[in-house]
Amino acid sequence: MKYRWRLPAALVIFIAGAIILFSCSRRFKPAVPKLAVVISVDQMRADYLVRFAGLFTGGFAKLLHEGAVFTNAHQDHAITETAPGHATLATGSYPSHHGIVSNVWFNRENGQRFYCVDDANFALVTGGKNANAAPAGKSPHQLLRRTLGDWLKAKYPPAKVISVAGKDRSAILMAGFEAEAAYWFHAASGSFVSSRYYRESLPEWAAQWNAERHADRFFGQAWEKSRPEEDYFAAREDLFDAEGDGVNTTFPHEFIAADSSRPQIGARFYQWLAATPALDELTLAFAQRAIAAEELGADGVPDLLLIGLAATDYVGHAYGPLSQESEDNLLRLDAALANFFAFLDQTVGLKNCVLALSADHGVLPLPEELRRRGFESARILEDEAMAEVQSLERELQQEWKTDRRIFRSYLDQINVDYRLADSLGLSPAEFRSRLAAKLRTLSFVSDIFTYDELSASDGPARDFLEKHRRSFYPDRTQDLVMQVKPYYLVTGAPRGTTHGSPYGYDSHVPLIFWGERLQPGRIATPHQTVDLAPTLAYLLNLELPADLQRRVPNGRSSSAPIASGVDGEVLMMAIKQ
Repeated sequence: MKYRWRLPAALVIFIAGAIILFSCSRRFKPAVPKLAVVISVDQMRADYLVRFAGLFTGGFAKLLHEGAVFTNAHQDHAITETAPGHATLATGSYPSHHGIVSNVWFNRENGQRFYCVDDANFALVTGGKNANAAPAGKSPHQLLRRTLGDWLKAKYPPAKVISVAGKDRSAILMAGFEAEAAYWFHAASGSFVSSRYYRESLPEWAAQWNAERHADRFFGQAWEKSRPEEDYFAAREDLFDAEGDGVNTTFPHEFIAADSSRPQIGARFYQWLAATPALDELTLAFAQRAIAAEELGADGVPDLLLIGLAATDYVGHAYGPLSQESEDNLLRLDAALANFFAFLDQTVGLKNCVLALSADHGVLPLPEELRRRGFESARILEDEAMAEVQSLERELQQEWKTDRRIFRSYLDQINVDYRLADSLGLSPAEFRSRLAAKLRTLSFVSDIFTYDELSASDGPARDFLEKHRRSFYPDRTQDLVMQVKPYYLVTGAPRGTTHGSPYGYDSHVPLIFWGERLQPGRIATPHQTVDLAPTLAYLLNLELPADLQRRVPNGRSSSAPIASGVDGEVLMMAIKQ
């Protein structure tokens, strides 16, 4: 009888222990992906995934059908440009913390413009034809926060982090500080280059890729529609006066020499090529070579690949989001992503990967298109806007009986001359407030935010004030920040469009996660792009910075503080626990 009782008891103890160990292992030791891939599609509006859903059959279709799709995600800062968007995706922080407030900002002391990744201390690492045409050096030194790649290297020092993009600012600001390299397309040479901040020379595989002259194979080829004519029903007519250069606005698009001479392969051709879908094809091909050569995802240490696809931005600027060119570019990208995912499956195995796709910003439709659809919209040329601001300045000079210049810079972000404030007996804050009140009367202005309002942590609520505070950094934000009216475009170009506002057409972007541990479906609760890096960090079992503004549970606590009030647990609905 004793033995009969002891054996079942032993079995019970064994089974109970196994259950506990299994449960603990599932809870505390989730499978870490071998390779995380972040894809940022520059200027991709969220509505593209709805408008063209029935036409997507490749990479976008896979992500939409099998991924966790956050349909209400935004870049939740005011200045929606490429540099702050990519820095936000990579750091999980707003520009007010990572410091990249725009592509270019003014030095408050000398008034000179500064490009976000310029650094004379680190020359470019080039290769291939026309390598000597390289511009000034680049580095991430203006970025004030560590990135997802830096978090990964802190936890797993042998991990490899590589960034590949069509633009230097995209590649560098996503890569961060500890990456093996950031590579981007150099339009002067048709090659991919890097910076000596990351390495002294290109690795053999990258130099070989450049030597193969992949960009040259597009010479003599026109950009033609990739689908039958009936598939372009989701876009407007092909001929539209406000597109491109106003002349070559219809398919097929061919490279034309500026001086009507015989077209030749060179910098002008590469610049033209970079404004076509070929740029993303080249970027993805270079990324594939990097995966194979660097053996990403080949061992037990997770690696990170960051990809910035820039063609959508170049095409969108020229033709607008409702054009047939924008549609065709996205259809081609859909096919290119399908090929890229197939390559991942063959080399790393998709089951060993986690994917994330988002964008740095959206874009405003062409004002001419909006007007014919009944919107109050206008294209205001910079000369016209400047004339209106200068007319107001003259009125103020008459009122204040001075011929001294009041504004040191005009439009978007404005600096003022405080010597006049002293003569009027006004404090700097009072002077800024008075000027803001006057500037709000301009015909194209929605609001003006002062340095004082943006630097304060409280005060009366106002539309878009919090978004502008998220774009504020003391040494990099000017005295007055201008917000134009919705659907208004202040631009130096008589055609095309741009982005940069806090409005939904510029801020609403895709946010999709795909992987073995992710539950497919649509999630409509509000989210922000600062959620991307912390979510991947959770899946990679990384330590998060203690002062991160938004983050997901880290496995040791049920929740974590976040600034905006949106419950971080909601984001975890997509993750299989």
